[in-house]
Amino acid sequence: MTIVSPSRSGRSAALAGGLLAATALATVVSLPSGAHAAGFQIRENSSALLGTAFAGLASDPRDLSTAVNNPAGLTYIQRSGAEAALSLIVPSTKFKGTSSDAIGRPISGEAEGSKDPLPLPAAFLVYAPEGQDWRLALSATAPYGLETDYDDDWTGRYHAVKSTLETANVNLAGAYRLMPQLSVGGGISVQRAEAELTNAVDFGAILANLRVPGFLPQSADGMAKVQGDDWGWGWNLGLLFEPVPGTRFGLSYHSKIDHTLEGTGKFTVPTSVRTVFTAVGVQAFQPESDATADVTTPQSIDFSVSQDLGRLGLHATASWTDWSEFKEIRVVFANPAQPVSVDEQFYNDTWFFAVGATYAYRDDLTLRVGAAHDGRAAQGEYRTPRIPDEERTWLTAGLSWQPLESLTVDAGYAHLFVADATVNQTTGTGNRLTGHFESNVDIISVAARYRF
Repeated sequence: MTIVSPSRSGRSAALAGGLLAATALATVVSLPSGAHAAGFQIRENSSALLGTAFAGLASDPRDLSTAVNNPAGLTYIQRSGAEAALSLIVPSTKFKGTSSDAIGRPISGEAEGSKDPLPLPAAFLVYAPEGQDWRLALSATAPYGLETDYDDDWTGRYHAVKSTLETANVNLAGAYRLMPQLSVGGGISVQRAEAELTNAVDFGAILANLRVPGFLPQSADGMAKVQGDDWGWGWNLGLLFEPVPGTRFGLSYHSKIDHTLEGTGKFTVPTSVRTVFTAVGVQAFQPESDATADVTTPQSIDFSVSQDLGRLGLHATASWTDWSEFKEIRVVFANPAQPVSVDEQFYNDTWFFAVGATYAYRDDLTLRVGAAHDGRAAQGEYRTPRIPDEERTWLTAGLSWQPLESLTVDAGYAHLFVADATVNQTTGTGNRLTGHFESNVDIISVAARYRF
């Protein structure tokens, strides 16, 4: 292909300017589907607590998940034991709206949603020496995560195709009963984070804007993919106070954890576009380049109260998460010709409120119900299809069954009613997506707990 231009260097500079705007689409860290908790937070580490919508999260140490939710509650665990849980988060998200390219034409593809389920395991091991006031615990959980996965050719492909974030958190915790009414605990966490984000890149729009013959928006789609991983560490503290038997107040804190994700940025570029880039000496959008991005999982505080009334237990929780620290994702490429990509987020802090009840129907069977309200972290003007975050209302139920003296099985179910999440975003190449996401979420969780 022959490019008519005043000079090769002038054409290269013009192309580089156009590519700078498009590169913002290539960032991978606009972080799974966040429909189960605000932002990309995951609460589902306990099948029992799911039944009460996590009311009593820090004050009702009935299962071994207290090791991470409030380590002070470990002093209420009378025997050493192990617990394994598996939760399945099933979101249903549908997009309703319109999309157009840089010259106002509708963007081809279906206005679809994302329905991929997200499995979440958790495991706990507690050592409770008989007659001692101290406890130790080892936990493995996934406190943050995200997954949205659209078809490669859906109408919002220039904004997002696939977005995943997976975390694995290993926590070593200890607890000590200072006096009969007061216990304290704390732990150290090591956390691994892995992320992948992809989206289509409208190279046709880039080259059409630069008046390269033969190109129009949507005529030469490529793909951007960024992957990265990192290890980080944090800590948590807990306090549990029982001023009178049956009345418990719990307070727990989890620190933020800083990650610098290191990985690669990969670009799939149509042959016709690569020919143009080669002809004018553009070095951006190479097939692969090392890339880094900073991501922080936020600090949080949980306060809970539980009141036992014979066989009936009443519980409440208020949780605060410091999402306002999540302002942007900045991806830096090792390829000096690839501009830094900045994805603005500007999240708000969120509050989570829950109430619930437990009822010991029989000595071997406990029933649970709960309700909760979870605030949104995303601000509307920055919301993208990667995380169509909005307020949620939880309704939950669950039970615990003890078939053997040493074995307990927990089960929980939650349905989340999610408010419609509006989106009005335009990419650097002029592709506009306007509309809203209609979402709801079902969560099913089962766990088995064995006392040694």
